[in-house]
Amino acid sequence: MFMNLLGKQLKLGFRDKSNIFWTLMFPVLLGTLFYIAFGSIYDTFLQEPVKTAVVFETDNPEVISNTKSFLEGLSLNDGSTKLLDISYLEYSEAEALLKDDEKVNGIIKVADTGRLSLDIYSNGVRSTIQQNVVTSYNQSLELIERTAKDHPENLADVIAGLQKDTSHIAAKSLVGDNKDPFLTYFYSLLSMTALFASLSSLKIGNRSQANMSAVGARANVSPVRRMMFQATGFVSSYIVQTVVLEIALLYMMFVLKINFGGDKPLILATAALASLVGVSLGFFIGNIGSFRIEKKEGILVAVTLVGCSLSGLMYGDMKAIITEHCPIVNKLNPAAVISDAFYCLNMFGPGERYLQTVIFMLGISSVFIILGLVLGRKVSYDSV
Repeated sequence: MFMNLLGKQLKLGFRDKSNIFWTLMFPVLLGTLFYIAFGSIYDTFLQEPVKTAVVFETDNPEVISNTKSFLEGLSLNDGSTKLLDISYLEYSEAEALLKDDEKVNGIIKVADTGRLSLDIYSNGVRSTIQQNVVTSYNQSLELIERTAKDHPENLADVIAGLQKDTSHIAAKSLVGDNKDPFLTYFYSLLSMTALFASLSSLKIGNRSQANMSAVGARANVSPVRRMMFQATGFVSSYIVQTVVLEIALLYMMFVLKINFGGDKPLILATAALASLVGVSLGFFIGNIGSFRIEKKEGILVAVTLVGCSLSGLMYGDMKAIITEHCPIVNKLNPAAVISDAFYCLNMFGPGERYLQTVIFMLGISSVFIILGLVLGRKVSYDSV
């Protein structure tokens, strides 16, 4: 009985052209547009130093010397390209150039304490690079000062360690082979596609409620238990949406040649898990109440688009901004967690941070499924 119902539900799923479009053609079309828009931007950044003005707010020769040595020693591509194109200016001159970002992308100010700060005119990849430089230098300076105060006997070793080539750190923590910041848009696109799978499983509740559809009425007078009807609907919806999402992902990987970084089987497995989140969300919403399915679809679309916006689909730095001001939102937003799972695979590999995203996706899927089943079982009728 289960396999017979599952086969029929699969036929219904693969014949649903609307859901196939949203979970296949939409990411294919939008992914292609993303590729056209962002495809070569990062390669250009890798070949061009970031134009940076440096303003010294100190006359301390040691601070000036150390800062110059650090900034001028930064490079890309194994030393073949300087990271920063530096101009040493007064602040008034630098500020005038900053308004035209073709001349200066940011101003690094050097305080009398040796710490760096950054003034930028607008956000972007260049500004992110400069901010990382400033943060890295300040953290190193703080480490030296703390060591000198608490453990002066280890100061020489700490300084020597900071002066060494840090490529061994990158090899350990950044295992992926694509550091393109525009890749976050594709992560968010995949998370949106996975959540749009909810539009398919949303109909499971509608098809099992007698007062919502003719199919629901027939299902309730049939000898098939509602639990089995819903279970086969859920499994079939998950299979269909996972197949469609994997096809969209393979198109991006092998047709558009987008390098997601990390291990390909794990990337595909993460997409399958993301699809489970979307399907379980729709299953839960579909079993809430008996209001019209159009209203439930509106709720799902709104939840999906808001979540994906907060995860960086419309503005790539949005997730970073939320992390800084309200990090709990990113931890609870399924779209942000899904995109973070792909990001972790690329940047850090299948380590602790990736495992946290997997646990969250499994946990929230289980909660949605259980709640959906409980709500579905509570529906009863005096007559059909």
